[in-house]
Amino acid sequence: MEIMSIFPEIEKIENKILQDKVVKSLEKAINMGGWKEEDLQMIPFTLLIPELLEGDNLVPKITIVDHIRAVTQMCIATYERYETFGLADKLNKDELIAGGLLHDVGKFIEYERNSSGKIVQKIEGKLIRHPAMGLEIVYEFELPILVRQAIVFHSKEGDKIPRLPEVDIIHRCDFLCFAPIKQIFGNSN
Repeated sequence: MEIMSIFPEIEKIENKILQDKVVKSLEKAINMGGWKEEDLQMIPFTLLIPELLEGDNLVPKITIVDHIRAVTQMCIATYERYETFGLADKLNKDELIAGGLLHDVGKFIEYERNSSGKIVQKIEGKLIRHPAMGLEIVYEFELPILVRQAIVFHSKEGDKIPRLPEVDIIHRCDFLCFAPIKQIFGNSN
């Protein structure tokens, strides 16, 4: 499986050591989940919007890969806007991109395919959720604290702690790629 072709935004990380850790983290998560490359187009980015699934073949309108890439692209665009404000030197671009790419890494092991082929949340996912599961996956790679915070606190788990500025950007981009989509599909019925 060629992770860099699935997630080309990895190449925007200039630090090659960090780039390698992101690749290894994604590979490990996908392999632990038992997914093949073709399966990645069957995994919805969320199970909280059932309307994302199309027809009987259960192909999601927005996949986990689509979502991770969109969040990362929005993070990059935000960084570029901050450059025009003269604030980019206050942010770590490489770690922002890495955090965007890895924020939902735990979903690759939070979800599984059931006997009827439907993608469902594992019991572990219900009890631990993907942010904590993601942190467990990447532990061995000794990622920077900013990237680890992005994984574990990008979601509601981080609502009670002070997020680093880059993690706040990831959190907001993540919710821009969730809340309006949920409203759109919720209002389409």
